[in-house]
Amino acid sequence: MGDYLKQVEEQLVEMTERGAHRRPRPRLDALALVAAVVAVAAVAVAISTIGGNAPRHAAASLKHRSNATANTPHLPKPANTKTVSAGPNPMPPGLPPGGPVPRGFGPESFTAISELSWWLLGSAPCASPPCTSIVRTTDGGRTFRGIPAPRTQRVSQLRFADQRDGFAYGPGLWVTHDGGGQWNQVPLSGLGGNTGNLEVRELAASGGYVFAIVTNRSTGVGELMRSPVNADVWSALPAAGNAYAGLWVQGSEVLLEVSTQTGDQLRISHDGGQSFARYPVPPSVACQFEEPAPPTVWAHCATGMLSGVWRTVERAPAFTPADGGLPELPNSAAFGSASATTAVTGYRQLYHTTDGGASWSQVAGPTGITWWQYIGFTDPTHGVAIGYAGSQQPSNERLYYTTDGGASYHPVSIG
Repeated sequence: MGDYLKQVEEQLVEMTERGAHRRPRPRLDALALVAAVVAVAAVAVAISTIGGNAPRHAAASLKHRSNATANTPHLPKPANTKTVSAGPNPMPPGLPPGGPVPRGFGPESFTAISELSWWLLGSAPCASPPCTSIVRTTDGGRTFRGIPAPRTQRVSQLRFADQRDGFAYGPGLWVTHDGGGQWNQVPLSGLGGNTGNLEVRELAASGGYVFAIVTNRSTGVGELMRSPVNADVWSALPAAGNAYAGLWVQGSEVLLEVSTQTGDQLRISHDGGQSFARYPVPPSVACQFEEPAPPTVWAHCATGMLSGVWRTVERAPAFTPADGGLPELPNSAAFGSASATTAVTGYRQLYHTTDGGASWSQVAGPTGITWWQYIGFTDPTHGVAIGYAGSQQPSNERLYYTTDGGASYHPVSIG
């Protein structure tokens, strides 16, 4: 049975690279249905909700205090128990039916709430700018539909907490509570300052709440804000301090980096941001924190011109280097952790570790990528990566998935 399922997954990879995964699935008998469950999980990259039951939020931001412009979408962790069906997810009533994928659409940000339902924000050529666009799939990437997007150029990232509640941000903030049928701008002045000076740098949702790091560009001071996902009622979480970077949310646990007069700190909350414990951070400019298997925390940090990888296994007083054998990588290199011991990082070439960063090997997969700008995992096996195939234009961004913990990647066709 194991060999049979492996053959099915290998065939699925081959079909996906040819674009065949977009064809209708045949009727399944009892044995093939088991294989289809594995296949669907592979195609959909086993993605789960930001803001659903026990999600995982990979906050990848090394651009603070630097001029890097990487778009860094976030990939959540699936619930421990989940049933995968071979057909599309049913759409709740009242959601936009969707239309054709805009011609020339280029993905810039990725978000999902299940193995089958996900969205991509990007842009496409249009006669009347702004040309912000969103596409949606409810069948794990076999088909996509275009849905309404905010009429603004002041967003670069997209998060959905569920089928209805979504957030487009960076630097502005727009929200929908009807699945994208209508988007409304949230005035940043309502988040504690002058609209022109404030920006939403990072955002994540979990446990019925959405969290955002809001920064005053004039002063550099940031604060962590929170609102119920289905109501635009924002309030500050002062215990977080001067919120800076590295936002990660899972259930009631919140991780982020803050600035203090004595240096930066990692702060961890176990009660939804009401209180925080304080920990040291690696020597760096800014870090991306990931906690795929508590209490292990990975840190991918900008150190100036270069980036580095660190790891702590018990939220210990200090992180230890986890970049044994890695070549020098720039600040804009991508990083994603699949488990307490497995992770992938890279800029033009991806590298993979299965021993907690003691050693790294080159990842097999696509060639011609000039910059991998995002890596994320949903479980120790499945994940996605986004990279530029050419110049850094939205039309050159490509989506890839892995079914072997990041050892290799395969392309997913969007439209």
